[in-house]
Formats: sequence, C-alpha cells, structure tokens
Amino acid sequence: MNRCERRPDKGFTLIEILVAIVVVGILSAVAVIGISSLTAKSGSAACATSRDAAIAGSTVHYTNSGSFPTKLSDMTGAAPSELNLPASVTLDATGTIATGNGWTLTLTPGASGAAPTVACGSTSSASAGGPNGTTACPGTFTGWVGEYYSTVNLTGSATLCRDDASINFDWASGSPGGSVPVDNFSSRWTKTVSFTAGTHVLTVGSDDGSRLYIDGVKVLDMWVDQGYTTQNVSQSLTAGNHVVVMEFYERGGLAHATLAWT
Repeated sequence: MNRCERRPDKGFTLIEILVAIVVVGILSAVAVIGISSLTAKSGSAACATSRDAAIAGSTVHYTNSGSFPTKLSDMTGAAPSELNLPASVTLDATGTIATGNGWTLTLTPGASGAAPTVACGSTSSASAGGPNGTTACPGTFTGWVGEYYSTVNLTGSATLCRDDASINFDWASGSPGGSVPVDNFSSRWTKTVSFTAGTHVLTVGSDDGSRLYIDGVKVLDMWVDQGYTTQNVSQSLTAGNHVVVMEFYERGGLAHATLAWT
C-alpha cells in the first residue's frame, strides 16, 4: 500500500468528543453572561438580548439546582450566577422585573415547576398619577373605576366613566359602550382592594396590551399588540388595603381584558 495514501476516516475519538463538549459548555456560559456587556441603550434590541440571556440562564439554573427560577433574582445572587445584569439595569423589590433604559423584562414562573416565561415591555407610562390611584372619573364607585378613552394610549379626556363590578370583558369585535370606538381605544381600572397577608398570584389577560400596578409599582407589562394572552405575577402583600390599577388597550380585531387573583 502506498504510504502516502490516506487511511479511511474512523470518526472522532473519545477525547475529541469530550473536548468538543467542554468547548460547547464554555460557549454556552459566555452566551449566558454576555448580558453584562450590554450598554444602557434603550429599545427592543437590548431587551431582546436580556430576555435571551435570562431564558438561557434559567436552563443553567435548572441544571445547577434541579428547579427553574421563579424570579430573576434567583439567577443573580451568589456564585454560580447564571445571569449577570449590568449596572444600568435594576431589579425591582420583587426580583421579577428588570428595568433598563426604556424597557422592562418580566419573569413569570411556570406552572407546576415548568420553565418560566420571560417577556419584554416598555417603561413608558401613559399618564402621570394613574398608576397611583388617581382617576379621571368623578363620583363614588363601589367596584372598579372604569375610565375608557378613544385613543390607544390613555390620552385625552375619558370618553366613558362607569362602575365595573369586575374586570372580565370579552367585547369580541364590539365596543365597551357609549361613544368608545370598537378599535383603537384604551381603558384603566382602579380599585382599592383588601388583601390578606401573604403571596398572591394575579392573572392578567388581554387582547391587545395590558399593564398592572400595585400601590403605584408596575408589576406586569404586556403593552404589546397580541392575541388574547394571560400572564401570572406573584406578589407578597401585607394585610390590608392596596391600590390595584390595570391598564388596557385595543388596537384592532377582537378585544378581551381580564384580571383575577388567588
């Protein structure tokens, strides 16, 4: 046989395979902590990068601990840290919402120990004071103070004010009532709710966008065009009254808004 003739390829050796696995592991770790190199820039690109890093970090967290994280702060504590946030990004007191320059990142725990949902949103607020409990509707209300606007961003004067017993609306292709249009409208519901002490799970559903505030703090942000989507947020509350505000907008097509809690 010609000594210069190539031998048939016999495939990878065990050592080569192990080296490849180590290299892939290193690259994965770099991808997870790559969020630390983000600048303070605003926009969807920064939030999308953060979201991807948080999703990857949750998988690493599962590998390290045997369970998925229930909040972002589960991944940003002592070493091994699966998610390194830059100084320009801050976590709220609940540990579930990271705020950057013009964007927010919210982690919602998965049901029955499943992987969490991580979603991007905007930090822009439609009108000052609303999330803190002030309303544009005069009078006395026994349920939710419902403010309805003929714009998608809660601007201008309220077109309709009414006392809503609950936030459980499926308007389909119709209007909430009065002179509110069937599309391109928004609403805000405000109520002081008495909670028992402990952790409460609030479920927000909307088609299209929604935001939820408790005592003036945004705890959930789905302010995007979407089909009917629900998200859960867990909140540790003291016993007594808390101001709950839900904001909603309808861009076009079907309209659906719900809020419930346990």
